[in-house]
Order: sequence, then structure tokens, then C-alpha cells
Amino acid sequence: MSLNLTQSTQFKIRTLSLITKVGVINIAGIYQEINIYDSMFMPCVRGEILILDAIGLSSKLSLDGSEYLSMEISKDDELNSNSTVIKKTFRIYRQSDRENLNQNSEAYLLYFASEEMIFSEQLNINQAFNGTHTEIVNVILKKYLKVSNKKLGIIENSKGLHSVVIPSLTPFEAVNWVSKRAINSESLPSFLFFENKYGYNFVSLSTLMKNAPIMDIGFGIKNIPGSEKTEFYGATEAKIVNYIDVIENIKNGVFSGKFIGIDPLTRRVSINKLDFKQTYGLSKTHLNKYPNFTGAINRDGKDSAQMFDSKISLYAFSSFRGSTPWVSQDPKTATIIDDTHKYVFQRAPILANLLQTTIHLNIPGNFAVTSGAIVNLSMPLRATKPDVGEELDETLSGKYIVTATRHIIKGDMHQTVIEVATDSTNRPFSTNQTNINGFV
Repeated sequence: MSLNLTQSTQFKIRTLSLITKVGVINIAGIYQEINIYDSMFMPCVRGEILILDAIGLSSKLSLDGSEYLSMEISKDDELNSNSTVIKKTFRIYRQSDRENLNQNSEAYLLYFASEEMIFSEQLNINQAFNGTHTEIVNVILKKYLKVSNKKLGIIENSKGLHSVVIPSLTPFEAVNWVSKRAINSESLPSFLFFENKYGYNFVSLSTLMKNAPIMDIGFGIKNIPGSEKTEFYGATEAKIVNYIDVIENIKNGVFSGKFIGIDPLTRRVSINKLDFKQTYGLSKTHLNKYPNFTGAINRDGKDSAQMFDSKISLYAFSSFRGSTPWVSQDPKTATIIDDTHKYVFQRAPILANLLQTTIHLNIPGNFAVTSGAIVNLSMPLRATKPDVGEELDETLSGKYIVTATRHIIKGDMHQTVIEVATDSTNRPFSTNQTNINGFV
């Protein structure tokens, strides 16, 4: 990547226009601030733009939600890299906070989103599907939402054939419903559906974590002549949102729990005890070397991975049907198997473990940083006199996945706020935990 930057926060607006029923109107001169959001837990890209209107634009246009916002913003004067440019047309869906500033001007917010969000709200799916969950998602995206291939990012193949009925949901709701049930090649229910800079993605955490970091984020000294390109990859501020919450992890079954499956057809019950290794350990790919796990011993002399009553999931279960003689004679009934024992309990621990360590970082504006990307964070040790070789905080330094981004564009500044999370750490895990029963 070659950038002609004089400041790490600079940007160039090439197009910023409202496409309305009366024509195309350039608003590059009257906007005050643009915010663009994407998240691994949000189906599409959204944002808002603050308008300072001294020409009566809102009244003249009679905004009614039929408008589009076309934008093309780059980091420098050369369009030399697709990763440093955002080019997209959004649908305006809301106007709010309209306020008179004086007799001649007013300010208001226009909210925008990918057009598929509005189209999804206008549709309803009531259909039976047969095939993999990925095939179902492809049908919904292409047949119902009419998403072109160039708008698709990573579409990962899921495991297993299924027969499902979408129960009267919008397309986005339907894909989210399928995502919660899809199993990857490692038999883990970690699929996510979201839109980022590169399009719509239906992909598991394991696949995202295999990607190499797109950048190294540090906290070097800023504003040194000639350091513009270095500053482009440096953070100006960090806020640790979550680090350790043992109680929430216990409630979510991160360390251990129990799945109770009941099949009303065969009248059989299955009880599966699941410990930390059966959720975290199934994946062959993790961001860092050591797991987020507490080995503290409780008053029963057990650690968290042995307390299976921490979380109990009770759900319908059908895996016995293929081996039940009087059911297996009906091929259709025997093959309609919903692997509830693989996703009902396990999905919540996987996501809770990922978000156990969450950090917000302020970095110079960078369109290459988008949800699902991997970054390498070097967090300095906060100490007056760190020991030799301990300049970095090993508890927080390491690989992270970007779970959300917010691009802030105003005045002469482009800033990106990113939320990153990790399922593991570079801090060595100690099994020599103290039993505190004798001290309480």
C-alpha cells in the first residue's frame, strides 16, 4: 500500500451526493459529520450524516425515504488501493433531530443503510428448504434479496444436510435464524452473517481467525516529522471494555454445562455434559496461544470445567431417530435431523468467550479496517519503571478480531474507532491455582 499522506487523518471526498426524485444534489459542502458503522453482529452497513442546511434543502426536496446517498471517499489523491477507498450507494431511511439554528439555517440527521435492509423489511419468507445451511442462505440472498455476486464476501460451506421450514421471517431474520443453527467443518456453531466493506458474509469464526493480520497496531510517539505512514497504523487511545467476568462466563456456559435433549417421537432423553475443551478445544484455530480460562478451585475441590450445572439447556432432540427401527423405515422422517445437541448449548459459550476481552481503539481513519479482519495489537505496559523486556502488556497484546468499526469523518479529520476481541491470550495459563477454602 502506497499512501501520499501529509497527515494520517486526511481524506478526500470524491463524491457525496443525494440522489433524489428531483435530481442529484452535491452535499459535500453542507455536511458536518459522517458516521459509518459495520459490525459482525449487524446484518448490514449503516450510518448517519449531519447536515447544516442554509438553503432550505429539506423543504425543497420533501424527503420521504426514496432518496439515496452516493459516496466515494479515499485516503489520498491517488485511487491506488481498493482497501483505502469506500465507494457505496446507501438508501436514506430516516430524518431526525431537525433543529433551527437561526432564521436562515437548520441542522438535521439523515440515517442511511444498505438498500437490502429496507428491501428485507418488505419481504416475508414462508418456505421449506432442503440442503445445507449455506445453500439456504444463498437462496435467500440471491432469490429474495437479489444480491449480486459482486456484493458477496466470504460464503463458507456449512456441514450437513437439513430440511427446515423458515417460519414467516424477513430475509435478514431468516439468515440470522439459519446462522444460529449452521455447523462448520469442525462441528462448531460459530457462523455469523454480516456486511462489511467487501460485501455480505456467511462465515464461521474459525475461518476468520485463520486469516493473517491486516495491520500491526501500536502506541508509538505521534506528530514526528516524516512519521505520517507509521502513525497510520498506530492507535491514539485504548479503552478496555471487558476483560474478566467470571459470573457472566459461568451463566453462559463458557467453562461447562449440560445439554438435555428430549425426543417426543421416540420418547428418549439424552444428557450431554460439556466442558471447556468440548467447545473451545474443538476448534483447531485460535487467535493466541493460551485460552481464556480460570482454573480456580471451588469449595467442592473442582474447577469451573467440572461444574456441569452452571448452565443447563433443555431442547427438542432428534438424533435417535435414524437408529430407531420403526422410525428409520420412513426415510423422510429418519433424515430430518436437527443437530440441536451441536448448537443450542455451544453457540453462547463460543461468543461469550470471544467477547470476554474486548477493547475499543481509536486509530487514524483507515477504510481497510472492517468487521471480521484480524489485527495484531501491541499494548504497552502501564508502569512507571517496567522491568527489562516487559515493555508490552502480555495479558492484552496479541491477535484480535475486529468485531465492529465506526468511521468518523468531519472537518479535516477521518478517525476510525474499532472494537476488537479475542478468544485467547499470550499470557501463560497457570494450573497451580490456590484453593481458598482454608482462607474463608
